[in-house]
Amino acid sequence: MSSLELIEAFVNTAELDEDRDDLREPAGLVRWLADHGLVPVQVRASDREAHDARAVREALRELLRANNGVEVDRDAASAVLDEVARRAGLAVRFDDGSIRLAPRERGATGGVALVLAAVAEAMADGSWQKLKACRSDTCRWAFIDNARNRSRQWCSMSVCGNRAKARSFRARHA
Repeated sequence: MSSLELIEAFVNTAELDEDRDDLREPAGLVRWLADHGLVPVQVRASDREAHDARAVREALRELLRANNGVEVDRDAASAVLDEVARRAGLAVRFDDGSIRLAPRERGATGGVALVLAAVAEAMADGSWQKLKACRSDTCRWAFIDNARNRSRQWCSMSVCGNRAKARSFRARHA
């Protein structure tokens, strides 16, 4: 799984229009992290760690909306990511002649920090701009924009894009 796919999957642990949140409980956080190979299955998480994971997810969602041209508070979102990364002790490490980011903390906090390491990697290699969140305020689903000109705005043209175009059409012809 690429860094972008990991980040996309993490942000999509909540489906806003379905009221589904895989990280609502600490056990859900551990399940997701273990399913993605970021922590062992026997790890336990606290309510605080689940809260922090949800805060990271929503901060990432805001930054992905910014990648899609939506006006957001980038400073506030960045502050959330910075605080969780700092708490996890995310730091540069050197292995086999290259750098990597690794958390000092283990467990759920360390697992979320590995998602943040993937974010840093994507930002550094320039692929970050391909990751966006749907412009629909009720959806905000994360997706990777593989369009040649990076113009995709909606998670799905047949759902959110169609709704937006229909609203626009009705407004123009009202």
